[in-house]
Amino acid sequence: MSLSGRILVGLVVGILTGLFFGELVADLKVLGDIFVRLLQITVLPYIVASLISGIGRMSMAHARQLAVRGGLVLLFIWIMALVLIFTAALAFPSIDAASFFGSAAPVDPRQPNLYDLYLPANIFYSLSNNFVPAVVLFSILVGIALISIEEKDSILHFFDGIAKTMSRINNIVVQLTPYGIFAIAAAASGTMTIEELGRVQVYLVTYVCLAVLTTFWIFPGLISALSGIPFGEVFRTFRDPLVTAFATGNQFVVLPQIAASCKQLLARHGAGDEQTDSAVDILVPVSFNFPSLGKLLVLLFVLFAAWFTDVELDAANGFFLASAGLLSLFGSINVAVPYMLDALRIPSDMFQLFLVTGIVVGRFGAMLAALHIIVLSILGALAMSGRLRFSLRLFTRYLLLTFMGLVLMVAALRVYFELFVPPPPPREEVLANVELSSRWIPFEVSTTLPEITQTQLSGSRVDHILHSGILQVGYRPNNLPCSYITPRGELVGYDVEMAQALAVDLEVELEFVPFEYDDLGRMLAAGDIDVAMSCIASLPDRFAYATFSDPYLTLRLGFVMPDHERALFMDLDKLRAKTDLTIALVSSHYHEERLKHLLPNVSIVMLESAEDFFTGRSQGADAMVLTVEEGSAYAYRYPQYTVVGSSREIGIPASYPVPKGDLEMMQFMNNWIQLKRLDGTIDALYQYWMLGGAAKQKQPRWSVIRDVLGWVD
Repeated sequence: MSLSGRILVGLVVGILTGLFFGELVADLKVLGDIFVRLLQITVLPYIVASLISGIGRMSMAHARQLAVRGGLVLLFIWIMALVLIFTAALAFPSIDAASFFGSAAPVDPRQPNLYDLYLPANIFYSLSNNFVPAVVLFSILVGIALISIEEKDSILHFFDGIAKTMSRINNIVVQLTPYGIFAIAAAASGTMTIEELGRVQVYLVTYVCLAVLTTFWIFPGLISALSGIPFGEVFRTFRDPLVTAFATGNQFVVLPQIAASCKQLLARHGAGDEQTDSAVDILVPVSFNFPSLGKLLVLLFVLFAAWFTDVELDAANGFFLASAGLLSLFGSINVAVPYMLDALRIPSDMFQLFLVTGIVVGRFGAMLAALHIIVLSILGALAMSGRLRFSLRLFTRYLLLTFMGLVLMVAALRVYFELFVPPPPPREEVLANVELSSRWIPFEVSTTLPEITQTQLSGSRVDHILHSGILQVGYRPNNLPCSYITPRGELVGYDVEMAQALAVDLEVELEFVPFEYDDLGRMLAAGDIDVAMSCIASLPDRFAYATFSDPYLTLRLGFVMPDHERALFMDLDKLRAKTDLTIALVSSHYHEERLKHLLPNVSIVMLESAEDFFTGRSQGADAMVLTVEEGSAYAYRYPQYTVVGSSREIGIPASYPVPKGDLEMMQFMNNWIQLKRLDGTIDALYQYWMLGGAAKQKQPRWSVIRDVLGWVD
């Protein structure tokens, strides 16, 4: 069996193993990582040796010629790739939006040090830190310097020997590929959830279809149309490195294989000589540093993200994405994607979705990147030697077949998506399936505001609760993530669970009663509620109508604003310079004077609830002051908004209000809060409700051994 055949067998067996054993085989990822590192052993030494020897034996005229002709070929490939990407985006269906995705935590991708990445001040540092662009630049400079040296044969022979040695080592390691691929595939298929695929099928299916069409026709067909080499032979020659790149998700590790395959193909068709071999040795490592089709397909994700979040992109946006997006991809993808999302005013939470989809599309992207290097190397070497065979008839036939293939793909995908992509859920259903981490006791929930009596309940509230056997807790129905009612009519949230714990400790029944801030003091005094539990900040103006317990949480203060305005609110100087700024506060004037002192031109509006800001009752506010924890939960439901924390990390105490002047009840709550802090309840619920634990999967991933055979729990 051929190597590619054995690799495919390893891939299929690995996938089946992952499906059978599920998360039990997750540790096989370690073996896969070891295999990838073994493949990487020879790559950087190969790049250095092949570039220096390839450039060093050229004349200056040939070097200029290669740079010009290779650059033109690369530009042609880029233009072709952009046409493919924007055409494929036409397959997205004409529905309002896809299903929702959000993140409870802000994304802060780190910008790499561009000086270290591109400038080899210390080549050994660049080599040890895998800074490929810096290594390539160093090798090119050494190669150019060798061009003008007359007695260089011994140096060139040395680097030729290094390149051949690295290639031989790589060939030995490649024989382990089927086993490495088995481990990688088993770990990936054993841990990936169906939901991760189903949520974004529009992007995934479009990406995969375009990748398959490009791999099996567009790029091999382009080589055939411009070189006269039969299509089948082109594909067979590069089958092994393409399969390896796909299975490992890493095109870097197959560079030596690609170079060897390119030289063999050119030699079989009479184009193999010292000049073309040098061109291949230069183009293969150099092309790795330019945006490949695998990288450019990131633009398809940005187009999908705009469709996913209902952001309309016009022709100017498309031109910006094609130009600025291409330039940004010279750096890290994890920096380029957030930049493009921000520039086009697409919610930055989509970057989290990009990371999730990378598990699937990353392998196709690596295969396309390897194919991009192959096309550039073959066509660039032929252009360098003047052996490109342009036939108007063959090229016209190629373009016609490519156009027909794209049209059929887009039409088929459009029909499939229109039929099988479900309409988006109503906004109120986001987080509908979130459940309490534990339901300790049954409880009753009232959803209507009670009629407030003017009487005042006498005596200690602790005695009243113990005597009546009922704990009445005041809650806010739309106060994410502390207390809110789901579309299924269930009351959930951080303080709902804390109230359960309090009722269990008091050994009484539990009732929840809604309240509004204007009536909170009277409801506590009249006995309509015994305590309010809904992440209520113990601000000075609220002590006028209630007594507060010690804080049980310290929440961070921040701004909530439309996602595309995030950069403005992160720059205090720009914020101060804005003359028409309106900020909303919720139910308390405590921050009003401080905001006016910080931002002299600000206008303040008061909202009854945070939900008003997102549902068209914001009174023209540009942003809202809210805790980061609450703001993150709302940003999860409304992805076009985001939350920015205060640069000074201002903390806000969350406490429990009790009837004004009831010191016994206050002392009781203080002691109880300390007990819950010591037994870990407060921290556990913070992890679950404030840090996104409620949105995470609770059950193990489906597997045959667990869910079909029942051999493990």
